[in-house]
Amino acid sequence: MSAAPVAARPAPAAPLLAVRGLKLRFDTRRGVVRALDGVSFEVAPGECVGLVGETGCGKSITARAVMGLVPAPGRIEGGEIRLDGRDLMALPAEEWRAVRGSQVAMIFQEPKRALDPTATVGSQIVEAAMLARRIDRAEAKRLALDTLRQVGLADPERIMRTYAFELSGGMAQRAMIAIAVVGGSRLIIADEPTSSLDVSIQAQILRLLQDLRRRLGSALILITHDLGVAAENCDRIVVMYAGQIVEQAPARELFRAPAHPYTERLLRSLPRPGRDALSPIPGTVPDLIDPAPGCRFANRCERAGPDCAATPAMSEIGRRHFVACYRPVRPT
Repeated sequence: MSAAPVAARPAPAAPLLAVRGLKLRFDTRRGVVRALDGVSFEVAPGECVGLVGETGCGKSITARAVMGLVPAPGRIEGGEIRLDGRDLMALPAEEWRAVRGSQVAMIFQEPKRALDPTATVGSQIVEAAMLARRIDRAEAKRLALDTLRQVGLADPERIMRTYAFELSGGMAQRAMIAIAVVGGSRLIIADEPTSSLDVSIQAQILRLLQDLRRRLGSALILITHDLGVAAENCDRIVVMYAGQIVEQAPARELFRAPAHPYTERLLRSLPRPGRDALSPIPGTVPDLIDPAPGCRFANRCERAGPDCAATPAMSEIGRRHFVACYRPVRPT
């Protein structure tokens, strides 16, 4: 009796965003800061990916690199950034500018600073719609009003006439989200979108982002230092440390069985019921002007050994679970 044929697995969807070996430097008076060193990750269509790690690990500059908004004196010195297969780094500045808003958009962490204080909220949304969708002003205004309703702002006609200083923090962030989504972007990058908001407003903004992602079919990169936020909102999590990615995995798997010692220590540092004191990670982040060779976490790692003097390669230890470590933490 012949064996039954094995059903072929469906091919995985092509990534919407593919970052490969991204290297970024800042030339300073002290020397060259290696802000990003070989960063690689993907975002699938409709997926929510969390970029997590301590302050200064490279999360925000990764987002700015994807947007083509690296501030001087920074510059990309290697790697690829592909959006739907299109090599963004090969584009002239004008073409990359056209991608912003229409294909990828960013929500900044301080909306009142990101919004133009000299222009009304409505004019900024209308301008974003006209540039991204190539529509006339009347149609852009109708779309702006509809988008303000989608982001939960009551009386959108009045909001259109207001300036940033007239809005609360939560309202300003909703206006920023409206600017990001009005162009129909397939990828939205939210950089610490709740960091400047009251706790009561944070949950509302996160629910709004997830609701818009589902309704619009957009992918979302959520940059946060709050692992609790990442756990509740992300399909997959990418852990960064000192300009490198050290682990990436589906969110549930990462919290169930963290593999990199840095990830494990991050989780141990979270406040939990019944725990009197937190468990901070000892030591300091290495100086990125002249980091020691090998694993950049070695000077803070309880598991470090002689082989950590060489940079570990990223290896797959489970389904879509990757870690760059010679001595990964094993689940109990």
